[in-house]
Amino acid sequence: MTDKRINYYKYFPVSEADTKWGIFIENVGMSQVLKDEQYPLSGHPVTHYFTWERGRYLSSYQFLLIAEGQGVFESESAGTLNLLPGSVMLLYPNEWHRYRPLKRTGWKEYWIGFDGDTARRLVEGSVFSINQPVLFMRDFQEIQNLFDTAISFSMEEKIGFQQIVVGVLFQIFGHVHYNIKNRTRQSKSFMKQINHAKEIMQESITNDIDIPAIADQLNIGYALFRKKFKEFTGLSPKQYLLQLRLNRAKSLLLGTDLPVKMIAFETGHESIYHFSKVFKEKTGLSPTQFREQIMEQGNGSNNR
Repeated sequence: MTDKRINYYKYFPVSEADTKWGIFIENVGMSQVLKDEQYPLSGHPVTHYFTWERGRYLSSYQFLLIAEGQGVFESESAGTLNLLPGSVMLLYPNEWHRYRPLKRTGWKEYWIGFDGDTARRLVEGSVFSINQPVLFMRDFQEIQNLFDTAISFSMEEKIGFQQIVVGVLFQIFGHVHYNIKNRTRQSKSFMKQINHAKEIMQESITNDIDIPAIADQLNIGYALFRKKFKEFTGLSPKQYLLQLRLNRAKSLLLGTDLPVKMIAFETGHESIYHFSKVFKEKTGLSPTQFREQIMEQGNGSNNR
């Protein structure tokens, strides 16, 4: 389904095996619309074709990139938004919307349609919202390359292509998230400080470290430090350090014969009681139970 201007689109039936991944791909495509050309281009299934006057509803998600040209987007929740090269759009199920290129510019658009239980969680945790479905990427070449990769795999439609394109979709969301979080000078400055703080914590797993003292060392107020740290990492500084220590403790419990008391000391806990209490709160098992249970499972697997 191509033409001389490299327009391409493909719609896929979804198998039960595909749905078990939690995300499945329903369609992939790109189109190059010339100046003064009617939009949308003809040939799409009726469920995906729409007129500007009526707009459209979708039953699943669709992610789009405008790589060339300009246009306009409207939706029930977001109102009217301008589209430029580097605009990425997330269309939501059951949300009225419409979009089109300006007649004087035309445009080049890419899209991936997807859905699934994991897809909904991915969208909920993303930088998009139904009130802000359009974001602008100043540097979008890598995202465009990923769309080209998705199209390449969909053309051959070999066994397992669905899962490859799902992986590409995750990468696209990741690039958008990264670009949005790091696009201002202030963000880059805070990220440098947060990365320095993480390095200090990595080097201080075995020590009784004072987290507010890290903020002082970085010349930033603790309240702002805590806020920015959680914004960039998803965890408070205290929880981040705790996770580092728990991960280190698990490695020592499973990879060494060190007694629990020594592991408590090696992971910066004030006592074996405190270590055991925190470990059980986070894992549901005491350190000794964790070591024994995992070892027993491993031995059981080896004996089969």
